[in-house]
Amino acid sequence: MKRLIFSGMAALLCFYSMQAQAQEKKLVNLTKEDFIADFRLAATILQQQHPNPYKFIDSVSFQRKVDSLTVLMRNAPDVVSCLQYSPVYLLKDVHTSLTISNENVKELYGMINLFPYPVVIERGKIFMNMKGGAIPFGAEITSINNLAVKDILQDLSAPAYSDGYITSGMDRLYPNFQLMYSLLSPHQPSFPVTYIVPGTTDTKKVILPAASTTQAFHDGRMAVLPINLLQHTYAIYDNYDDPTKTGTLTVNTFNINESDAYKQFSEFFREVNRRKYKQVIIDIRSNGGGNPAISALLYSFMTEGPFRNIYNYRTRTIDIAFPEYAVADNGRRLSDDDLQTQKNFLYQRFDKDSNGLYVGNARLRDGLLENFPPDKDAFHGKIYVLAGGGTVSAATYFASLVQQHKRGVVIGHETGSGEVVTTAAWFMRYLLPATKSVLSVPMSELYFFNAAEDKGHGAMPDLEVPMNKFTAYLQAGKDPEMSFTMELINSNK
Repeated sequence: MKRLIFSGMAALLCFYSMQAQAQEKKLVNLTKEDFIADFRLAATILQQQHPNPYKFIDSVSFQRKVDSLTVLMRNAPDVVSCLQYSPVYLLKDVHTSLTISNENVKELYGMINLFPYPVVIERGKIFMNMKGGAIPFGAEITSINNLAVKDILQDLSAPAYSDGYITSGMDRLYPNFQLMYSLLSPHQPSFPVTYIVPGTTDTKKVILPAASTTQAFHDGRMAVLPINLLQHTYAIYDNYDDPTKTGTLTVNTFNINESDAYKQFSEFFREVNRRKYKQVIIDIRSNGGGNPAISALLYSFMTEGPFRNIYNYRTRTIDIAFPEYAVADNGRRLSDDDLQTQKNFLYQRFDKDSNGLYVGNARLRDGLLENFPPDKDAFHGKIYVLAGGGTVSAATYFASLVQQHKRGVVIGHETGSGEVVTTAAWFMRYLLPATKSVLSVPMSELYFFNAAEDKGHGAMPDLEVPMNKFTAYLQAGKDPEMSFTMELINSNK
């Protein structure tokens, strides 16, 4: 469950696997009117297919903003400049995405000038995130193109969308800053930058030439990224620190089958119990979600007693809008049989309630373990959970379980999806006709703990790394949240 028409270099590249069956126009041959036509079609599909399109915006405001964005696209200087606009932002749903086609992605990189360096973005501040460049590593950037950082981040707030009113989407966006920022001004030959020299209050200015795609990709891979990259390479990775009696389990997805998840969870907790460790750190900062049953399974290894594992699905519609544009994951057009199978599945598993909503019935929840017991290898020491804007969907559910049962301390930022309600489950994908862009729409809302309403916020952290400590950790090339947590452990606080 990871993500304007764009969501960054990495996300764009992942769509190389999307094989469009129809002949695509080259990006250079597409017009603004092509993108505007698909933009408006996408907006109409969202209104009809999304399970709750007007949760954070009313229908009149939605249409007014679609019209306003269309005007901005029409007045953009060229096709590339109009790509920064997308109707999916208006819904404030982290699971909904609109991505240009794979062939157009490759062309795009030859048509824009890129900001040369990777950065870290933290609570309204931008820091240089590469050593050996014209700006010192760890320096705070205060302006680019004579525009203050706060204004730049405001311009980027739309593509950093999360559920509802969550503002931590920059956690997911900043690794792709070079592309995302460059799309705001795609043909700029250079970037005047003002920054504060690390360890001082001195301000300096430098003019950075725009980077070629090759150089930008190279420098992007040179980012220090103060996290353990090895731990974030695997779905699940364990680490043991005997001196502090601390085990760390990095869980980057819950989109794994139960037998594999149980094997890895149980091996880790057996080992920390065998070593008589005092605390465990669960790192879910990059966990884009998956199956909430796996979230509950992980929590069963740390719960002090049986807990209620309750969630269900609801949607405004079980119909399939615009079936003529519906495609499978590989881009193949869905056949009539495919569509009927999908309709049958939803019809059998959703019942209409008195409010006109379709709610998952017993058949949909078949196999859901609601009264979840502790695992026999459950850990009873201290629990620390690292979370942030990249913690989405089922990962947010795990953080919420920890907080609701007061079982541990959550450190970091607000999670990227709703604490008790998000969208998830089945997705419809649409291949838009003019540009071959792909719109992905979740079919259902997912609500936890018998939630009655969505307040539009994620699970909030119990502790946030103080800004002065964050800066010090960053400039030392250390993972801020992990270093702060270990500092708490070592001080016995």
